[in-house]
Amino acid sequence: MKHITAQQKHDILIHVRDRRGNEQPEEIAARHGVAAGRSTVYSWLQQWDGTPRSLERKAGSGKQRTLSAAEVQRHVRAPILAANRAARAVRYSSLLASVRQKTGKQVSIQTLRRYGHKELGAKQKRGKKRTADERECAHTLHVAALSLCCVLYLTACVCLPVVCPPVSADMCEQIAQVRRKLQRIGTQHILFLDETHKRDGDVQNYTIVLEGEPPYIESSNTSSYAPRYDMIACCSGTTTLPPVIYDSSERGRGVTQEMLLQHIRNLLAQAAGALDVYPLLLVVDRSGIHQPDNMLREFHDWGCQEMKEVLLLPPASAKRLSPLDNSLFNLWRTRVLADGGLTKHNIRRRMSDAWNSITAEDIRAQYRNCGLMRHQDVYFDCPNPTAHKHRN
Repeated sequence: MKHITAQQKHDILIHVRDRRGNEQPEEIAARHGVAAGRSTVYSWLQQWDGTPRSLERKAGSGKQRTLSAAEVQRHVRAPILAANRAARAVRYSSLLASVRQKTGKQVSIQTLRRYGHKELGAKQKRGKKRTADERECAHTLHVAALSLCCVLYLTACVCLPVVCPPVSADMCEQIAQVRRKLQRIGTQHILFLDETHKRDGDVQNYTIVLEGEPPYIESSNTSSYAPRYDMIACCSGTTTLPPVIYDSSERGRGVTQEMLLQHIRNLLAQAAGALDVYPLLLVVDRSGIHQPDNMLREFHDWGCQEMKEVLLLPPASAKRLSPLDNSLFNLWRTRVLADGGLTKHNIRRRMSDAWNSITAEDIRAQYRNCGLMRHQDVYFDCPNPTAHKHRN
């Protein structure tokens, strides 16, 4: 609630005292442009002696601070400052556990953000990746990068207008048809498969920056052509299945159909069979390497007779139908980078561990986001229901 002056309270109470008819205290406060409930107005009445002075806020009144100013400096500002000067990414979510442990107080993350923003002047900014050597000439790089960004932005604004394809009623019907089918089958019988990647040198995109400190995040590789590691990932409605990760020497120009089929032979068919669920349905997007007949044959040839169908998603529907795109992969990326930047020595382990750390509750939430749980409205995310006029 915004600060209300003693004179405003005084005017409201005079109106309440002289009111006629069935006017309620909260309605009178609203007429004066103040959002105050009945109990708040009555608490002012108990304090009021007929003068505005009696309604002034007394020293020490109001909610007590959770952390003292000294604790904010010691346990909030100091770690942020150390991270800024060491070019490490820092987030309030990572600070929260440390602050609670050191102070012994149950501080909420909202309170922590308020202390950082209002008392320390800290801002969340998009970090700039820099190697240790590049940080030595950071000022020159910063000016050059800023100039380049301005040129690219202006070029994009003039030459590259953003065109968003409209979502037709027919597309919504195709998505609804798939949802009805998957809801009837049940989430424990549905597998989703897709590919994703990370690069050597990837770090968190955002960090908290104190005033006057550079927003740099140290990375082992800042090149756009850094070695890329591709992962084929699959999940059921209750668990993740073991992934496979390819480095740049193994993947060549990209993950091929033969690499996907080899993963099914080596690992995925046995892992799907071990779920001990019948029947199984595998859902994939329309990537060129996803050939339903070939994939289904490999599952059957390598002992997974439970797999009965490989279903292709409708075009341009993965963000609305696939829990991997919406948004298990986003959760996975956050966990991959939680312990710092990626290097060629740790990237495989971090990618695999982050994927295996995803729980049944995480998966269930994303299945719900995609409208795959039973009794969900299959049109709940239609962008234009008035024009499309869907009928369940």
